[in-house]
Amino acid sequence: MRKKTRLLLHRLKVVLMLLAVAAIGVSPKLAGAGGLQDTIKNLYGGDGILLAPPPPGGFSHAPHFQAASLQGLDRLSGALSSGLGVLALSSSVTGFTFDIERGVPVRTTESLGPLLAERAPTLGARKLNVAFSYTHLDFKRFEGSRLNDLTLTLGHDDSNADGRLGPPPPFFDFELDQIRVDLDLKIKQDVFAFFATYGLTRSWDVGVVLPIVRNRLRAVANATIIDNSPTTNAHFFDTVPGSDQPRSTGGGEKTGIGDVIVRSKYNFLRNYESWPDLSVLGQIKLPTGDQDNLLGTGETNFLALLIASRSFGPGSETRWLTPHLNLGFEWSTRSEENNLRYIVGVDARVLPNLSLATDLLGRWRPQGNGIGDSILDIALGAKWNPVGTFLVNAGVQLPLNRNEGLRANIIWMVGLEYTF
Repeated sequence: MRKKTRLLLHRLKVVLMLLAVAAIGVSPKLAGAGGLQDTIKNLYGGDGILLAPPPPGGFSHAPHFQAASLQGLDRLSGALSSGLGVLALSSSVTGFTFDIERGVPVRTTESLGPLLAERAPTLGARKLNVAFSYTHLDFKRFEGSRLNDLTLTLGHDDSNADGRLGPPPPFFDFELDQIRVDLDLKIKQDVFAFFATYGLTRSWDVGVVLPIVRNRLRAVANATIIDNSPTTNAHFFDTVPGSDQPRSTGGGEKTGIGDVIVRSKYNFLRNYESWPDLSVLGQIKLPTGDQDNLLGTGETNFLALLIASRSFGPGSETRWLTPHLNLGFEWSTRSEENNLRYIVGVDARVLPNLSLATDLLGRWRPQGNGIGDSILDIALGAKWNPVGTFLVNAGVQLPLNRNEGLRANIIWMVGLEYTF
């Protein structure tokens, strides 16, 4: 048995190493310096909007919107980037658990498990579960506004440093002018996640998640000068070399390893009278993904999670309904990313080889920046057991408060898993 286990672990390690090498070797197609993370910031040359230069001997209005445009584009870029780090991967809990009785592995007869949540029972001693999931995200909204119809309104510099924009100095009403930047953004993300979970004992599992992430980002900006000055016409775009044009584009794509997750779960209460099964899970998310290209967050996260679940049914062999609750807190090396997270849901075995699952997923950042601090989604899915311990799962994740943060209208998920 030990020799077989070592062989399985060796094969798994080889597969993960090959996947990592393949991901690292993917050739990127990028928009410019700084990677995908700075796509929006790098619009208009990356140094803000520079208008037409003055005529010879004239007063220059060319740089009057550089500071405001650079600041506005940079702030939007950072806010969008932080929203790409929020993703609920398919559950790493197996659809099968095993009890070792008289030396023979006995499969339980409960439902096939949740889609995005954890349930309390562990895999079983010396059992190995491997899984794969694919998740597709096509982001459509940011803070309630459509990504293809975002607007930035940029104010003028205080040219004479009098603490106000516009008169009283003669001819300074040009400070009332503004620039409106209309943005059309397309942001898509594909996540290919590989899971492995091993039962060290009947009550203790360890696991790893290796995500391969593909990001595609396209930005088109069109700037318009809003002339609010009643007496002057000072600001305009021109074809003179050195000035920016009203339209600017950027974008590209990148594929590579995301942030690797290492986790461990311990089931400390199971099959105890009227109490639910209880487990604790510890998880570390490592900053292995390239932050510059939005493949990772650049932060190390520590998650502590309490898991409760209990299967119900008319008899010990027909426990078909399993409510579950996950409640925990995640600490980040960047304190504003600390968050409380929770999942409550139920999975039900509706046929001997088919289970349905639904989850309510929430995340709240108590020290956030006001953008996407509270996220609430619902997930619906199914798990099918065609043969042996092989499982196929599919589901969707829908936003319940889509006016918060960077959001897709729908997230699609499919997955496969097998238990040895």
